[in-house]
Amino acid sequence: MRVPVLTQFAAHHRGRRCNSSHAGGVLQTYASRVSAGIYRHNDGQLPCLESLDRLREALVRVKDRVPARDSSRGPSAPSPALPTFFQRLLHEPPRTMQTPRNGNSPRGLYLYGDPGCGKTMMMDMFHEVISSSGVAVRRMHFNDLMLDLNRTLHRIRQEFGGVADPLALAARQFAAESPVLCFDECHVLNVGEALLMRSFFVHLFRAGATVVATSNLAPDKLYSSGINREVFQPFIDAVLENCDPVYLKSVEDFRASKSEELAVLEGDRTFFWPLGASADERLASSLSALVGDAMCTPTEITVPMGRVLPCRRAWKGAIRVAEFSYEELCVSAVGAHDYIALCDNFDAVVITGVPCFSKGDENAARRFASLVDVLYDRQKRLLCTIDSPPKELFAAIREQYSGGEDDNGAGAAVRMPTHGGSSGKHVAQFRLPQQVQYSESGGYGTNPAAKPLSVEDGWVEWSATGLKDASMFDLTCSTKQQLHDRLLPLLRCESRLEEMSYVNGQGLCPSA
Repeated sequence: MRVPVLTQFAAHHRGRRCNSSHAGGVLQTYASRVSAGIYRHNDGQLPCLESLDRLREALVRVKDRVPARDSSRGPSAPSPALPTFFQRLLHEPPRTMQTPRNGNSPRGLYLYGDPGCGKTMMMDMFHEVISSSGVAVRRMHFNDLMLDLNRTLHRIRQEFGGVADPLALAARQFAAESPVLCFDECHVLNVGEALLMRSFFVHLFRAGATVVATSNLAPDKLYSSGINREVFQPFIDAVLENCDPVYLKSVEDFRASKSEELAVLEGDRTFFWPLGASADERLASSLSALVGDAMCTPTEITVPMGRVLPCRRAWKGAIRVAEFSYEELCVSAVGAHDYIALCDNFDAVVITGVPCFSKGDENAARRFASLVDVLYDRQKRLLCTIDSPPKELFAAIREQYSGGEDDNGAGAAVRMPTHGGSSGKHVAQFRLPQQVQYSESGGYGTNPAAKPLSVEDGWVEWSATGLKDASMFDLTCSTKQQLHDRLLPLLRCESRLEEMSYVNGQGLCPSA
């Protein structure tokens, strides 16, 4: 008799990550897991695995130059009695870096490729191997790093007032504690995160840290749809100066392949569609199997920066489960900080009523994608009722981002004129995107082939009262590359949902 996979998950939900020996190198660990049937061999991953193994050997050779410390997978690992790194930063005296960047720190790696090609799987395996070798290393997802940086800056301002370049202090201390950073999912869409990333990583590399990063985009394609992209260029330059880009070419989305294999095995579903009474009944049955005899009670989840996230239905038995409506988690004013706090307090999350996203639902769609990112990274279970199969949820938004001009370098430019705008006050003015292009260094310039335009017909105004005759989408998304940049989080979400739509059997690990 087949044991229901939901029962297997309830018994083993804390053991999804593989625990095989890593006494050898990355390649040896990979080979042993392929032999055990945990991973499927793919020739396209071998160059990346070889690069990671060479980096492991280099780090092991120099590990005695930096005092070893206990590694942490990110801000969720320490208990309340053991503050996160950035909390310790504010209450400990600065320490002198023992290995400044002087040519002795190994160059890092920047792994990039399409969703589902195995980047995160290989980076996590590298993290496990070098941790077992005694190298001090920290593994962080993009959302975790942004949260810790924001908390650090907030606390510095509260406790110390104005401090010159607090991110430089944070980066030096980070490199002293963990000279190796494994950084997952490097993808930037807003200018605030772009500025934090630029300053922190430039200082981190100067402090002698080695970084292994994953991304869906090549370094020079990052933030291609962002406002004022030139402010982010120092980050790109620092990555290229300190890391070797490695492209993973794969014709297969391993998450989708795993989903197909589970479908053949008739694996238990955790997503139920279309919306209606039948989906609600199947969800209720699965939820009952998960929570057992635990009582359902309302609760409040403490969120960083002094906020709370109310939850109407929660079960805190052997498996901690929280239930929300789609509106509560994706339409309301919540974000990655709330989702991280949710994952810190619960093992599984239930969402009811997820629709097919229309073009007007893009904000909610991006919140949903951010939630899936956090759940997937933290290896939490998601059960939900949705209105269509996972691949069709974002169909309307994908259509909105289809097309675009050829990628000839066009982008958006901004200037601060000395004359008044139509409102009578000084305003920022943007040149329409088809009239400008990026330089190789990431700066802006006009298109020499374009007909010269006057201020009236070549620029549009953006003032405190709004943007005249254009939207931010119009100004930053005109080429295929820029459209793809904006669409990537949703494509990544689709790939992850394919795998997450089934409950994994014992011994299966994330593919990427």
